[in-house]
Amino acid sequence: MSERFTADRLKNEKPEPVEAASRRFLFVPVILISMFVGFGATYLGFTTRSAGVVGDSSSPPGTGAEPKGDETAAKGKQIFTTTCQACHQATGLGIPNAFPPLAGSDWVLGSPERLVAIVLGGLEGEITVNGQKFAGVMPAWKETLSDDDVAAVASYVRSSWGNSGESIPSDLVKKIRERTQSKTAPWAGEAELNREKWE
Repeated sequence: MSERFTADRLKNEKPEPVEAASRRFLFVPVILISMFVGFGATYLGFTTRSAGVVGDSSSPPGTGAEPKGDETAAKGKQIFTTTCQACHQATGLGIPNAFPPLAGSDWVLGSPERLVAIVLGGLEGEITVNGQKFAGVMPAWKETLSDDDVAAVASYVRSSWGNSGESIPSDLVKKIRERTQSKTAPWAGEAELNREKWE
């Protein structure tokens, strides 16, 4: 090969590629991050309700009213959220064919003693709520919740989602706990509950 040919080849040879040498892709990460942040902000803007609405964003407007008594209401809501909401839902409407609703339920708005007995002892068997039959299992909370806790959560469900029941005092919970202390199995549906004399 001649020197002229070699020089010509060297002159036309492109330099070896070097990683991150090109600057044209330098702003790609910045653009992508901006797009994700913009999408997230837009999504939140369209899906969240204003902070002035009581209740969570999964509740229909006007259905998450807190019961009276700020501390008891907050405590009742917190207990409901951690122990009851998975089955009865944040809206109090339950899950069709699985878990009964608490909103507008005569079991919630009826006898306070019966409601407390269900929360303390649990329920296993058929029960009709708002005209629909349910046959699920509700755990007993007597070993987990104190009298004050049961009173708070029962009062919460009696005054939320359009319910207008009176609050339940702790001494009533204590009375029902003592009355049912020998009961070791959950209530066998409405058949057993209806045999008891509740006020």
